[in-house]
Amino acid sequence: MKRLLPIIFFMLSFFCFSQNKVIDSLENVINNYKIEDTTYVNLRTSFVAKKMFLTPSDTTWMDYNLKTLEVSKRLNYKKGIVLANNSLGIIQHYFLSDPLNALDYYQSAYKAIENDPKLKKYAVGVLTNIGLINYEQQEYDKALKTFKTLLDYPQYRTNTYFNIGNIYGHQKKLDSSIYYYKEAIAEANKDNSVLHIANIKSNLGLVQTNAGYLEDGLVSTNESLKLVEEHKLEVLKVSAYVNAAEVYLANNAIEKAEYYATNALQLNEALNNMATKNTALATLANVYERKGNYEKALKAFKEHVVLKDSVINADRKLEISRKEIQYEADKDRAIAQVEIERQKSIKNASIIGGSLFILASLIGFMLYRRKQDAVAKTKEAEFNAKVSDTELKALRSQMNPHFIFNSLNSIGDYILKNDTQSASDYLGKFAKLMRLTLENSEKSEILLSEDISLLKTYLDIECKRFENKFDYTIEVDDALDPENIMIPPMILQPFLENSIIHGLSTTTKGHIVIAFKDMNEMIICSVDDNGVGREKTSSNGASENRKSMGMAITKSRIDIINKVKNTKGDVKIIDKSQGTRIEVTLPLQLAY
Repeated sequence: MKRLLPIIFFMLSFFCFSQNKVIDSLENVINNYKIEDTTYVNLRTSFVAKKMFLTPSDTTWMDYNLKTLEVSKRLNYKKGIVLANNSLGIIQHYFLSDPLNALDYYQSAYKAIENDPKLKKYAVGVLTNIGLINYEQQEYDKALKTFKTLLDYPQYRTNTYFNIGNIYGHQKKLDSSIYYYKEAIAEANKDNSVLHIANIKSNLGLVQTNAGYLEDGLVSTNESLKLVEEHKLEVLKVSAYVNAAEVYLANNAIEKAEYYATNALQLNEALNNMATKNTALATLANVYERKGNYEKALKAFKEHVVLKDSVINADRKLEISRKEIQYEADKDRAIAQVEIERQKSIKNASIIGGSLFILASLIGFMLYRRKQDAVAKTKEAEFNAKVSDTELKALRSQMNPHFIFNSLNSIGDYILKNDTQSASDYLGKFAKLMRLTLENSEKSEILLSEDISLLKTYLDIECKRFENKFDYTIEVDDALDPENIMIPPMILQPFLENSIIHGLSTTTKGHIVIAFKDMNEMIICSVDDNGVGREKTSSNGASENRKSMGMAITKSRIDIINKVKNTKGDVKIIDKSQGTRIEVTLPLQLAY
């Protein structure tokens, strides 16, 4: 399913609609206010809450909030520090598409809240923003845990129900998603919050459509668009248009789908939201394909493929994980330092009381330090585990760019030759492979049956690209149940690519055998070809470099699996009289 766009919905904890007259009046008061005191800060934060979300493309908001933060720090005004940091995080997060810097501002706001119990009422909004970064980086379980905790705050249930609905939508638990969206609408209706209702109905329409309730989805979408247009909800137009394009496409309203996707892209130019642009491009590619305009479909799809790596970047996710753990570590060190200082004070006081009390204090201090060392080691272990997990995701996300662009060029050749049927077939298979690859790049393991389907799609594409110069067979040991065996996704793909490009490219008719066998609680995944072998291809330096990269990536994946699961997986290359055999040994793991 396409990405559900939260689009600053959660910010409404600090936001309420006001007439332009009230906003202008408040701006005049600020301009004529000559003293930089706490009242001045409160006026500025109130002005931001009322106007910033009406004009998200205004580039001056960053400097405006930085000035508020600078004044608040000079006055040591904690409330101003919290609200300014939160607003700066929102700008970085949603106006500038930079979640890394946004996380810094959110964490600074939350740190100030933790140090002053009087500011606790602002914790919900800041924690929601942090939870939404986890949501956007597809850390759904972590985000869901945060949002379910926030259900204890009745005044924020509209936002919380909405965010839980988004998460269940991405987890493909569509009925649960629909339930929470409807709960959010019921809460929003109590306050007659038009902005909330329009935003929720936009996402509800998309999820209902994906769940197969096409008529309900169309009704929800039309109601959302009507509210957006009637109340001039500029801040929602982009996300509402993107969702509407998907819904209309599913209902075969092709012209409307094209209209809303195109307008979403135009409106997004000022915001430069990568997720929105990526979704709109994917929709347009499908629209043009339905209309038979394969040249435009290919162009939109190429832009979508190039952009998708920027939307969920493995390095960015790794850095966010590091920042989260570093924040917790800094907090623990600060607490430990306070405790150490307290222990020192006790120690100094105990000298007056007698040597026995000194001894007791020292023993207590040593026990405390021992406990702190144990906590530090636990934190380090958790950190390393998370880094290993994220590095594994980064490795799984790598696919040879030569294959991607060669495939796109092949589609282009079919279009130039007016072979629209071949172009359509090839584009359909290639889009399916890209979608499955993106979905599975976030998973450490998938069912063997799913991986076989992926490999078949990949081999069918390559077979068509190389004009049927090879064929293949896939063999599965009778002792293995493909519907109950879990393996890392696309683990054999680099070796298949080597066989096709380097081993079979010069043969008259090549043949590849892919086999999966059970052996001593291990699964042997093999690729066997009848090509020219490694010796005859070793003179090609570039070829060797690409093969070495494929081998290095796969070995790195297996090394991380071995480290995490304490197993003995391995990769072997066997040179035959004609051709090459690759054996990848993995631990046999059942799905249930």
